[in-house]
Amino acid sequence: VHIIIPPTARKGTTITIRKFFKEKIDVDDLVKFNTITPEMARFLRDLVYARANIMVSGGTGSGKTTTLNVLTNFIPDTERIITIEDSAELQPNNAHIVSMESKEANAEGRGRVTVQDLVKQALRMFPDRIVIGELRDATAYNFLQAANTGHEGSLATVHANNPEECITRMASLVTEGGTYKDTPLVRKTVGHTLDII
Repeated sequence: VHIIIPPTARKGTTITIRKFFKEKIDVDDLVKFNTITPEMARFLRDLVYARANIMVSGGTGSGKTTTLNVLTNFIPDTERIITIEDSAELQPNNAHIVSMESKEANAEGRGRVTVQDLVKQALRMFPDRIVIGELRDATAYNFLQAANTGHEGSLATVHANNPEECITRMASLVTEGGTYKDTPLVRKTVGHTLDII
């Protein structure tokens, strides 16, 4: 639920409710909806089993989170998964999972916990896989570092309309964080880290 009140909402209070399916969507549903073919489903499952670093990209409402959820459910139950999100939307069926959610500061301006904070903590929790709901800021750098340092098979989403824009968006998020300013080097790092977009 998202609510905006005047004076920010100039025409009056505006309430937006984002409602999800009651039943979890699985890969068979994606095939049934003609979102993917059975061959694509097997290919994606094999990528997850092979511990590929996967980035799901797309525009608003394109099904990034739904796709990420389906991919997460391919991870074997023997693996420890840590999910990190701004608002909990993932519904993994895995047996060994720790779900973490960011938190805004309280009225006194204290207690804020960012996705970036959670990624740093997740690395200390011995995860086999790290799954990040959406990369929106310098957390992209932390994701790339994690995926490059022993956390193969990491998954995340980013808002981008095609693979080329995805690489550009990732590079932009990393350079905006101030850690690196060399965009060609960052793009190369993104290319080396991600196995598939």
